[in-house]
Amino acid sequence: MIRILFYFLFISVSLAAQSSQDRITFAFRSQASLDPLRMIIVGDVVGIEKASFFEVDKLSQELEVDTRPDTVTLKVSNPKGIRVGQTLYLLEKDPDHKTFRDGNIVGMVTVKSVYQTTFFGWQVRGEGYLRLIEDRPVTAARLLDTTKYEEAFFAKKKGDHFFAKGLTDEALRMYKHAISLDPGSPDFHYALGKAHWKDGEGYVSTAFEYSLAWKNKERFSNSQEKLLFLVDYMRFLIYYFKIEGKDNKKHLEKLPLVAKEARTLYPKNYEVWLYSFESAYTNLIHSNLEENSVDLRKRREELSESSEMFLNKALSLRRSDYYLHKLACEFYNLKWKEYRGTQKEKEYRDKLIDHGKQLRLYYTGESNLSEDLLNAIRLAEKQSNSF
Repeated sequence: MIRILFYFLFISVSLAAQSSQDRITFAFRSQASLDPLRMIIVGDVVGIEKASFFEVDKLSQELEVDTRPDTVTLKVSNPKGIRVGQTLYLLEKDPDHKTFRDGNIVGMVTVKSVYQTTFFGWQVRGEGYLRLIEDRPVTAARLLDTTKYEEAFFAKKKGDHFFAKGLTDEALRMYKHAISLDPGSPDFHYALGKAHWKDGEGYVSTAFEYSLAWKNKERFSNSQEKLLFLVDYMRFLIYYFKIEGKDNKKHLEKLPLVAKEARTLYPKNYEVWLYSFESAYTNLIHSNLEENSVDLRKRREELSESSEMFLNKALSLRRSDYYLHKLACEFYNLKWKEYRGTQKEKEYRDKLIDHGKQLRLYYTGESNLSEDLLNAIRLAEKQSNSF
């Protein structure tokens, strides 16, 4: 009898724990469909912050409607299943705050961060348009996820271990398994692409995996992983363009977009500015030199100005990188040739000489320097008598 009573008590506690952790509700996305979406309740909206009136953007002023998203804070009991970039759905609560009304979704929030606080526990910060909700009590829910994110993340960690040990085949297998469990995670596609790139011959596969990671870039698990990806993607696109040649410019055209994203998110990172400079400079030297249209000349001037601006920003963060000075020498040698016989000839020649000195100072011997570039530096020094 005692054993039976204990059994029923155990079952009751288990069911109660399960129901409190995964509370299922149903909601309609629109009135056009009679099929409700199955969702799991994750928490409550505890704060909605609207941008300051004095920060209204130009579009909002023209439309006389505030088009900026609201910043939303959610209190969640358990962050399981919530990821950056994910969409959470807002449902109106019943007045008693205990049950959840099966009805239309009244708002959506894009997750920007998930963090734990000392006094309030787990919270989520996101963005959404919540003008119609006003002060009504609202709860947040996520779609019943069919992916196995935690199992996939564990597989990715195992892949990282194999990759660090140099066991590329095992790493590739684990990364592919992680993707099969959660195909939309950019972390997994980035890891798989990086492993393919290490093979040397797998750069085509790297391009495919990196493009998928770029497509889902808002879902990266953390900002550090996203920064590493953006820097690697810029480096890879430059490498891929050099391998494929000028006949395939799609990778070169994507470079400025990736560089802009990186500069916006991580303006104090040296490598972001280094590869932004190389991106603009590479686009400059591969623009159509034979065409003499007004638009092309304007485009080349913009690329030249951007290159110099990115170079100066990189120099302000680090001056001891010989690769940066090598690129700077190539850039100013190009400008020196273009402006021969003009007032700017001496300016660009002197900058070539200055970076040539820095190149010799910081050169590590890790790669060969072009003899043509060294001869250009010597010629500039000879003409200025700066030996």
